[in-house]
Amino acid sequence: MDDAARQNRQKNRRLVDQQLKDKPRRAFAMPNNLTIEPGAVCSLKCAFCPQSDPAFDLPRGLLTLGDFKKIVDSFEGHLEYANLFNWGEPLLNPELSKMIRHISEKEIYSVVHSSLNFLTPAVADELVASGLSELAASIDGASEETYSKYRVNGSFSTAFKNLRMLITAKKKLGLAQPKIFWKFLVFRHNEHEIAAAKNMADDMEIEIKFQFAVANKKSFESTLENYNGKDFLKKFVRDYDSPCEALWRNPIVHADGTVLPCCMISQKKHAAGNLFREDFKSIWNNDKYQEIRDVISGRAQASEALLCHRCIFNPTMDNARYYQI
Repeated sequence: MDDAARQNRQKNRRLVDQQLKDKPRRAFAMPNNLTIEPGAVCSLKCAFCPQSDPAFDLPRGLLTLGDFKKIVDSFEGHLEYANLFNWGEPLLNPELSKMIRHISEKEIYSVVHSSLNFLTPAVADELVASGLSELAASIDGASEETYSKYRVNGSFSTAFKNLRMLITAKKKLGLAQPKIFWKFLVFRHNEHEIAAAKNMADDMEIEIKFQFAVANKKSFESTLENYNGKDFLKKFVRDYDSPCEALWRNPIVHADGTVLPCCMISQKKHAAGNLFREDFKSIWNNDKYQEIRDVISGRAQASEALLCHRCIFNPTMDNARYYQI
């Protein structure tokens, strides 16, 4: 990347930071972060994942490398950070490593979160060598019994074996990246395994992050103060940042080009447009985006038809406890 391109990114980043403070109705900067769905496909049925819900009506097809490049090109000169995952399992897309390599060449920081139930030695090598910046292994437990209560249809032993495979591949290739860490959602049924998981992570010489889980069933909710539903909003922001920042910084693009204003959306009726049929800049400041920004900034009330109506991050709905979009 030449100096002019780097300076342009830095200028845009400053404008994005200003937007996050001012929360304008019309965005005056391009997003510098992006979430791209490689495909809303997964054989796991995680308890609170929208992808497992019959109401999920977004297309489930896989994103092609060609369409991926079209998406990235729409943010050329501004994009600095890309999440290559949303509701599906990214490793099920056979072109994922090529996608990562494409954005790595553009010096875009790339992140993948995976259940690691689908990995071969060849794909592990490809993934590690692709230029991927960060990989989170989503393994919620330190035993088969606890893991399977949330990651339904998943296998703890498979995920753990594949995590070791990635660590081995990284060492074999002598690479500093990707940063590999273990992400452990804390529930009532696995909270007693925190110490054991820490020891297992230490043995593998990787970081483990214990995170608050959005568990809208009391039987799943942790009893531990750091991870239970008390002060839900603060704990969510502590571990994940506010999803509302996406309105000024980080749109979500589904595999079919559908643009979603929020990472919690799982229904087509809340889409803001389609990147393959419309220019992104026109979507970014269309009526839907402007209406949502007005609501989240506190300038307007949300209508019942708007996705924000029952959301905990809606400032006029501060008694809400969990997302119900």
